[in-house]
Amino acid sequence: MASSSSPPPSPTLRHVAMLPFMAKGHAMPLLHLSRLLLRRGLASAVTFLTTPREAPFIRAAVAGLPGAAVVELPFPSSTSAAAPAAPQSTEDLSSPSASGLLDLVSAAAALRPAFADALARLDPRPDLLVHDGFLAWAEAAAAALAVPRLVSLGIGAFASYVSVAVTAQKPHALVGSPSEPFELDGLPGLRLTKADLHPPFDDPEPAGPHWDFVCACRAAMASSRGTVVNTFYELESPYIDRWNQEIPLKMWPVGPLCLAIEPAVQSALDPDLAGWLDSRLAMDRPVLYVAFGSQATLSRAQIEEIAAGLDRSGLDFIWVVRSKWLDQGDQLEGRFGDRGKVVQTFVNQLGVLNHKAVKGFFSHCGWNSVTESISMGVPILAFPMAAEQKMNAKFVVDVLGVGLRVWPSDYGGARGGDDDGVEGGLVTSEDIQAMAKELIFGEGGRRAAAIVAELAVSARKAMDSGGSSFENLELMVREITEISRVEQATSG
Repeated sequence: MASSSSPPPSPTLRHVAMLPFMAKGHAMPLLHLSRLLLRRGLASAVTFLTTPREAPFIRAAVAGLPGAAVVELPFPSSTSAAAPAAPQSTEDLSSPSASGLLDLVSAAAALRPAFADALARLDPRPDLLVHDGFLAWAEAAAAALAVPRLVSLGIGAFASYVSVAVTAQKPHALVGSPSEPFELDGLPGLRLTKADLHPPFDDPEPAGPHWDFVCACRAAMASSRGTVVNTFYELESPYIDRWNQEIPLKMWPVGPLCLAIEPAVQSALDPDLAGWLDSRLAMDRPVLYVAFGSQATLSRAQIEEIAAGLDRSGLDFIWVVRSKWLDQGDQLEGRFGDRGKVVQTFVNQLGVLNHKAVKGFFSHCGWNSVTESISMGVPILAFPMAAEQKMNAKFVVDVLGVGLRVWPSDYGGARGGDDDGVEGGLVTSEDIQAMAKELIFGEGGRRAAAIVAELAVSARKAMDSGGSSFENLELMVREITEISRVEQATSG
C-alpha cells in the first residue's frame, strides 16, 4: 500500500508506449491509465501502438488529450488469397472460447516485427512500455531497446492471485468432484471449488496449447518491472498483499481506472435513454441494467430465457443486446412495452450505472464491468460466461457480498445439489425472474446494496489526492524512473 509520508516532487516519464490487446475491454484500462498519467503530469507523452481495426476506437478515446498519439501497426498481408482471414480483433471471433482466443493471440504475433520497428522509431525513445499480458512477444522488442516494461493483466488481484496459487499448491488434486470445496494456504475462510476456476486452472496438471500460452505470458511478465492492476487496495488487500509477499513481481493497484474519466463524461447519456431513466426515477421505479459485454455469445434459447425472466419479473430494465445474438428478422425491441428498453447501439455503461434510477446490474462479470458497478455503487446479479468471469462472480458474491448469482440448470453440484456440477445448460427464466427481483427488492439485494455503497465511497477516496491508488501511481512511476536512472548510469 502507498506510504503515508510526504513524497518528494513528482517524477515524470518523458514518453510512455502503450500496447493493448485487440479487445476493447483490454484497451479501456490502458486508455484510462494514459489519461491519468498525462493529466497528473506523470508522463509528458503517451503513444498507443495499435492495429488499423482498433485505431479509430483508440483515437476517439484520446481525442483532445494533450500529449496522446496513436501509431498503427498493420497486419502483414496474407501470402495466399485462398487462406482464411486471421482474426484481428475479439470482434472477429464467433465465441469467446479458449481456442478462439488462442487463434487471435497467434494472429497477433504477426505484429511483432512492425511493433519492434515502430517502438524503435518513437521519438523520444520511450522510457516505459505498458503492454497487455497476452502479448508476451513485446518483451523481446523492449529488451532490445532497454525499455522497461509493465504488464497489464486486465483482471483483478483476486483472480490473478488465486490462479497462481492453485497452480503452485494444487489443492484441487485432492477433491473428488467439481463441487467439493478446498482451501488455499494463506487465505483461511475462502472455500473454492474446481467449478469456480476457469481452464486451464481447473486442472491440477494442466497441459496443452492453452497452458503453454499461460506459461509464455507468465515468463514475459516475470521479467517485467511489475503488473499494473485496475483495482484498489481497500477492495482486494488480502490478495494484493499475498501476491507482493510471495511473488517477486510487484503488483501495482492503481484503480478503479474508470474514475479517471471526467464526471461529465461519466454521466453522459443519449437523450432518449436519459429521458427514459429520468421518467423511471420520477415514478420511483427502480431499473435493472442488463449487459453482458461485447464478446459474450448467447444462444437463441438463452436469449428467450432471459427475455421471459425479465418480462415476468415485473421490473423496469435496460437490456443491451448485440446484433450477432439475433437472426435476421428477430425482434426484441418493443416486446416489453415501455417497461423494458432494448438497446442495440453503443451505450455509455458508466453513465447508465451512474444514474440514480439504476439499482442493479445483471452482468457477465467481466472485470471492467465489476469495477464500474462497484465504483457507481450498484449491486450485481452475476451471470459469468467465459475467461475468469466465474472467479470474478465468486469474488463479487461470496467474498465481497455485493451481489447475487444465477446458475445454469445443470450446475447443481456446484451450488449444493447432488450431481457433479458439470458446467453448462441454460440459466432458466424462473431463476432470472426470482434473482432479479431479489436483487432489486429482496433482503439479499438490500444487503448487497449497502455493502457496495460503502465500497463506492472507498473507490473514490482511493483515486482522490492522497488515496491509495493516487499515491501508488506516483510511486510506480517513481520506481520506474529511479531504476532506469541507475541502469543508465551503470551502463554509461
